[in-house]
Amino acid sequence: MHDTDVLRQLMLAVSRLAEGSDQQMRQAEQFAESVRQLQATQLEWVKQRQVEEGHFRQAMVQLFAEQQDRTEAALRPVIGKTWWGLVTVAAGFVLFYIGAWLLVDQQLQRLEEAQARADAAQVSAEVQQASQHVRITSCGGRACIAIDKNTPTWKSNGKEYVLVDGRPAD
Repeated sequence: MHDTDVLRQLMLAVSRLAEGSDQQMRQAEQFAESVRQLQATQLEWVKQRQVEEGHFRQAMVQLFAEQQDRTEAALRPVIGKTWWGLVTVAAGFVLFYIGAWLLVDQQLQRLEEAQARADAAQVSAEVQQASQHVRITSCGGRACIAIDKNTPTWKSNGKEYVLVDGRPAD
């Protein structure tokens, strides 16, 4: 083999290497372009997902607000009835308290009246018992008392008192 053959083979190998290198370069550029397109697509998807998430959040907020409004609307009559019931119960307690107070006041008045009658009856009984030992009469147009000589008496400070209960002094 001659130098020219070797040189030709070498040139052929270099040419093939250059073609292979060019082909790999084109493939690398195509791959880089595919990666760029893929990244652009991914970026587009991320943006689209963020937009959809924003719409979803807004929809959820709106649904929550609507649900809260429906719940409040449903609870409003129940809360009103509950307050009405509490006011009714409180008014019932007030009326019960006033009625009990009036009843107790009436019973206290009746008790005081009964005590006054009992005191009057006791005085009347004591007067009745004392009248057994004393006779009230008229002495020349004036009231006078005739005392039974056998009635027990009590002496104190030089004065003599007739015992109304009729029992002898100790």
